[in-house]
Amino acid sequence: MLAYPFGYDQAAFMVAGEMGIKHGAVTYRDFLDTKPPLIFVIYGLASVIFGHHEWSIRAFDILYHIASMVVLYKVFKRVLADDTVAFASVILYVFFYVTSGYWMTAQAETFALLPALLLFSATESAVRGKLPLKNGLIAGVFGAGLFLLKFTLLMVPAASLLYVALAPQTEERASKSKYILGLALGLIASIGLYLVYLLSTGAYDRFMESLRWLQNYSAINPLLSYDTIIERFFKIFPIGLLVSFGLTSLLICAIGIYSCRSKLQHASRAYIHLGLQLGLALVALMYERKFFPYHYSRAYWAFVPFMAVGLLKVLRRLREQIRDTQSKSISQKIIGNSVLVSAVVAALFFSPVPRIISQPLHWVYEQLSGHDVGKSVEDSYNKYFYKEQITLADSLSKTLQQNDQLFLWGNSVGLYFRTNKYPTTICLTNTPLVSPWTPASWKQSVLASLQQAPPKVFISEFGDERSYITGDTLDSWQHLEKWAELKTFVETNYTERPTIGHFRIFERK
Repeated sequence: MLAYPFGYDQAAFMVAGEMGIKHGAVTYRDFLDTKPPLIFVIYGLASVIFGHHEWSIRAFDILYHIASMVVLYKVFKRVLADDTVAFASVILYVFFYVTSGYWMTAQAETFALLPALLLFSATESAVRGKLPLKNGLIAGVFGAGLFLLKFTLLMVPAASLLYVALAPQTEERASKSKYILGLALGLIASIGLYLVYLLSTGAYDRFMESLRWLQNYSAINPLLSYDTIIERFFKIFPIGLLVSFGLTSLLICAIGIYSCRSKLQHASRAYIHLGLQLGLALVALMYERKFFPYHYSRAYWAFVPFMAVGLLKVLRRLREQIRDTQSKSISQKIIGNSVLVSAVVAALFFSPVPRIISQPLHWVYEQLSGHDVGKSVEDSYNKYFYKEQITLADSLSKTLQQNDQLFLWGNSVGLYFRTNKYPTTICLTNTPLVSPWTPASWKQSVLASLQQAPPKVFISEFGDERSYITGDTLDSWQHLEKWAELKTFVETNYTERPTIGHFRIFERK
């Protein structure tokens, strides 16, 4: 993972994180993004601990997952009463996560793992009658943390709440009530403290505007429209599921879910809890209606126990099959072994196993062999101008002085990271500023900041359209031309220099 380059998201998170942790910027007040603030805090801490490097967040992610896997093993061993399933869950989770690749790791869903596990553990303790009020409060606090990572991660405490509410009537009603009260208090108090923080820093109004922006953004594909149901729910959603988990993994998980029926009678009802977490995680995905592979990683932790159970069952059946084959004739052995080998090869082919080659091994090889990593990144992801960012940053470093600033009108935020500069307006990327529902005050703020202190270099990206966010097919340059005041500002104050890649460069007169 240390060899993984930045994706677009990782670059944006790191720039915003360094602005917040190193320079005191406040999310919503000083910069805008579609994500809640906690992901930026995590990236900022990674930069403080490991330095201003692309691998810093990867090192942090590795340490985070080591700690998380210890917790996952201990929690699953305790609540599932099965050491083998717990250990297999750890191995499977690491395998799924690392092979998901450079773009799909170190996302908000990534860091949801530990708070989700601790919330799950606290809920299981409460169900067993252990300090239900205290454990409810703990669950509420971690639920608020999930909310501040990504709003739809509220489905994690929702699944735990549903699990407790559906517990058999033999459970002590007072314990249920105490847990629910504790969860509500922890959740409301924690989110309330964050709102107080926003009020005290002057970021509250823009936070509320951001929520309305997200509401309009989600309406690009209306939840119950024909196109959403047919195109997204029945086509894109299953494809994303297959890409993220693999057909083989899903089939083995289904075997595991079926096999868990007997476990509910004598081991733990925690499998019901895990099933609710898995189901509501997928419901949250469908509500978001944005089916990138990393979105599915929020469900990995609830998926792997069922897959572990199914995999153990399949392996036992394979051993039985191999033993049965030994007693048969040579021709029967050849046929039986051929069928068995073919089945195993097919299962591996339709699993995430090939991603070992295309992701961790590929990027390690690229880095160690001295290949052009920038070109490999651009070849692997459309409209992500990674190599061009490097070329442009190298060019700018020869002309920009320490106190000179630059402004990027586009999506390639890695340019700020590579030049060690930071946005001087609320425009981190132009994504929140180019939609039809963008508040007029946001544009006025950007323009006022630019006019007050015109940056040395103004850069506009082109060919970077994000129709799934903006609802149109215009790129950044075309959006700039539509914004008359910004276009006039550039024409009045800047002279265009030669274009580099997909970046138009303007230098202050």
